Amino acid sequence: MQFKVGEKVRIYKSDVLRGGETATVKQVLPSRCPIPEYLVEFNSYPKKVVLRDDRFLLCIYREEQLTR
Repeated sequence: MQFKVGEKVRIYKSDVLRGGETATVKQVLPSRCPIPEYLVEFNSYPKKVVLRDDRFLLCIYREEQLTR
């Protein structure tokens, strides 16, 4: 299930920091492994942990960690 730039995705609940939250795909990253990786951007800081740092707004996820 390939995702495209600009598409809204949901992070699987098994993710400790961002599980269940939605993000926007910003870039499809070049990868040597068979599983595509994506740079995603969140609109807000993590809800499960009080972290107010901009580095938590952009994250890299493998395709198996995302759903539509």
